[in-house]
Amino acid sequence: MMEFISTVIFPRCRVSEKYLQSRQLSPCRSWCEEVLDKADDGIKALLPPCDSFPTRPTCWNPEPATRGNEVCYHGIGINYRGTLSTTTSGSNCVKWSTAQSGYYTTEYPWANLVNNYCRNPTGLQRPFCLTEDGSQEECDVIPCTAAGCWDRGPPNYGKRIPSDRRFYFVGDKVAYMCNDGYTLESGAPREVRCIEGGDGGVWEYDKPICSVNYEYRLQDDLLGIYRESLSPKTVIEFGGFVEQIVDMTWSDIRLKWVAKYYDGIETFSVPGSKIWTPEFTLKRNADTGYHGLQNNVPVNVSSDGRVEWNVETLTTTVCDADPFFFPADTMLCHICFVVHIGTVPAYEDNNCGKFSVPKTEGEWYRSDMIFTKNDREACFALQLSRIPLFHLATTVGPCIILVVLMTITFIMPMDKGDRISFGVTIQLSMVVSLVFVTDVLPVKGALPFFATLIIVWMGLMGIFLFFTIAVIIIHGKDGSLPPSAKKFFLCYLSKMLLLGDLTKEQSTGDGETDPTNPTAIELTNAAFRDDDMAFEGERPGNDPGKIRQLSSPHAILVTTSSPGIRELISSVKAVKNEVGELIKAVKDEEESDYTLLAKVLDRLCLVLYIVSIVASIPLIMFLSK
Repeated sequence: MMEFISTVIFPRCRVSEKYLQSRQLSPCRSWCEEVLDKADDGIKALLPPCDSFPTRPTCWNPEPATRGNEVCYHGIGINYRGTLSTTTSGSNCVKWSTAQSGYYTTEYPWANLVNNYCRNPTGLQRPFCLTEDGSQEECDVIPCTAAGCWDRGPPNYGKRIPSDRRFYFVGDKVAYMCNDGYTLESGAPREVRCIEGGDGGVWEYDKPICSVNYEYRLQDDLLGIYRESLSPKTVIEFGGFVEQIVDMTWSDIRLKWVAKYYDGIETFSVPGSKIWTPEFTLKRNADTGYHGLQNNVPVNVSSDGRVEWNVETLTTTVCDADPFFFPADTMLCHICFVVHIGTVPAYEDNNCGKFSVPKTEGEWYRSDMIFTKNDREACFALQLSRIPLFHLATTVGPCIILVVLMTITFIMPMDKGDRISFGVTIQLSMVVSLVFVTDVLPVKGALPFFATLIIVWMGLMGIFLFFTIAVIIIHGKDGSLPPSAKKFFLCYLSKMLLLGDLTKEQSTGDGETDPTNPTAIELTNAAFRDDDMAFEGERPGNDPGKIRQLSSPHAILVTTSSPGIRELISSVKAVKNEVGELIKAVKDEEESDYTLLAKVLDRLCLVLYIVSIVASIPLIMFLSK
């Protein structure tokens, strides 16, 4: 600033050696633009505007400043006069005189736009230039006073990004990476930032070092001439787990190495697609989109040539299930893979060919087993045994209760209409139980033993419900049975059903004394007639204390002069009428032969129902098998 002001007040003199003449030179406009860009408004008001200053070569410009033996720039680089012609991305600049840059030379003739050197005629943050594609990019020009860090170059056997910058401002970052076959030292940062410190700026960390990547070198040595299409003569060990994992190991002599020559590396991982992997075909495959085990997963290779392949796969196969003993049924599923190249011998492990200890998986007990067939098939057996407690409590138990409740239809009074509605309700409940059982079965179209049993029990309930209707109809009939039928049903059959001899009870009821028999009625009538004669004896002229013999041979009347005799006679007559009506009603309500027959048949239906329900269990078991 002071130098510029002094040059404005005291112009510099340039002496021409050819003509031995001197000439006063005012400051160049580019110098003015650079100085006033950093000046405040007070200084700008004291100085003349920059467009009043001349341009080269009839002006004075100080010698360019340098930093690190390179021309640098002050401020934003409006007066930069270096010869740098590359951008920060490494692109080459085009000449300012080209057609696409002609605008700048016309508008800014004072800006030293020479050749393709980086300049800043428009007042951007730093000098720039135009590239061949017409874009405007900043140049990698070094500032004279700004804090920053010098580029340290790429690491050995590596590179840095950006790759062509020489100076980084505070806050800029550079990323380091190593070439193929090399790796950054353990703990070395991949990205380093320029921070403030020292004379201007320092790097946050030391430049990392790339060392030999022995694993990469090992893979390059082994797989450089390896052909994955060629299979080794090997034996494959096959394993599997329910967690969708297939575990296989085999040996490949082409993948052996001496660990001490590779920094002690014993194992490394490589994508399965880069080496030979066995091809397996799933037997009884039920998934049309299944194309075998995935070979693009990493495999582990050991220095002795042993290869381990752990594949997570989801297979869909066909399994045979037998739900006959539901809810205590079991299911055995074989998942077999056939290998086309190589052999799969039987395991020497003690667990081979033996089911593992059952584990609980939801409503199942699960057991696993690995075995081989003919050295070509590797099979994984999965045995599932259903835990029956839940279905016993929710399905089997309620059905048995409904079967037992059906016996109430044979115990309820026959003259009640609730028998039929109760039986129909139980039938509908059994239908609901059957639907639930068939819905939870693993195999559709096959009925288990218990479902078949429910169907048979429903049929028996329906048959005996019709029998109950017939018994109710018989109960309502009047009349007498033939003697032979009466003897068989009411005597012999009733004894077998523990009802006793119903004919004997009927005869006992018929032999009781009838208060209305003719002898009693005649005696009573004679008593009433003699009573009238007794009253006549009380008339005058008769002896009231005299005892007379009744004309009737069945009664003797004692005459007396007691005044309550007449009231007693009236009460006896009223009692006689009431007893007669009561005896008539009892005779009307006496059980007829058909009523007793209905009672016997009802008991017979109960016994047959219980016997048929119990006998159906072993019968269905035998016929189903």
